Amino acid sequence: MRVVVDEVLEIAAQILLRCSVIGFIMLFYWWGALQIGGDFVYKVHSSVAPSIGREHFDIINYAGMIFLKLCILLLFLFPYLAVRMVMRKRKARDVQPVDDPCKPEGRSPVENG
Repeated sequence: MRVVVDEVLEIAAQILLRCSVIGFIMLFYWWGALQIGGDFVYKVHSSVAPSIGREHFDIINYAGMIFLKLCILLLFLFPYLAVRMVMRKRKARDVQPVDDPCKPEGRSPVENG
């Protein structure tokens, strides 16, 4: 049973890490599209919504990037770190020596008498 739990945690960690990487790639793609072709992107979107000004367009995109970054952190990266900490704790618990259940703690064999 313990092996199954460890495998599930490892798979969950891999999935969360990949989702984080994909999310950050999307974020950098969005940022790059606005940096390289900001005027073109604005013209395309202003044809769909003609009442939007350039300043509002920039604010909407900036707020969207902040929202995406927060979602990536809260939904993928922080859970990934939490799963990795649980895995590390489980591995450390497996490595620790098991005490002898017949020997009382804190007493020498003479005191057990």
